[in-house]
Amino acid sequence: MHKMQMSATVQNNNFKERRRDNGPAAGAVKKTKILIVDDEETVGIGMSEILKDAGFIAGYVVSGKDAVEEVKRDPVSLVFMDMIMPGMDGLETYRRLKALNPNVRVVIFTGFFKDVDKTIYQGIREGMIDLYIRKPFYAEEIVNAAKKYA
Repeated sequence: MHKMQMSATVQNNNFKERRRDNGPAAGAVKKTKILIVDDEETVGIGMSEILKDAGFIAGYVVSGKDAVEEVKRDPVSLVFMDMIMPGMDGLETYRRLKALNPNVRVVIFTGFFKDVDKTIYQGIREGMIDLYIRKPFYAEEIVNAAKKYA
């Protein structure tokens, strides 16, 4: 298995989505729209490509504010979201997304940071975190989570 390790300076604030000509991967049954929210653009690109290869419609934004704007324009059923982002963090972004769409599911992912357990616990107490994945992650983890929660 290949672990993804990514970092980049964020330049893009628009949702990115492309359909592939080669169609969905074997075993993919859902044509569900998934949004990736991470301030590292390469993470958004990588995750959206993994999900597209698995047959999902996927795109990314690079901030919590952009996620809220995107969901206002075009609702999604699943959000993969980084916990720590400049401006609006993952928990606050989720609260705003939940106000827009009470049925949205969220998979939180993050690297190590101080007080991670406290923040994750708060999200679980508020009933907003469906799954937590640590960076770096396996592509298989992302696809399996999408199949389960989308």
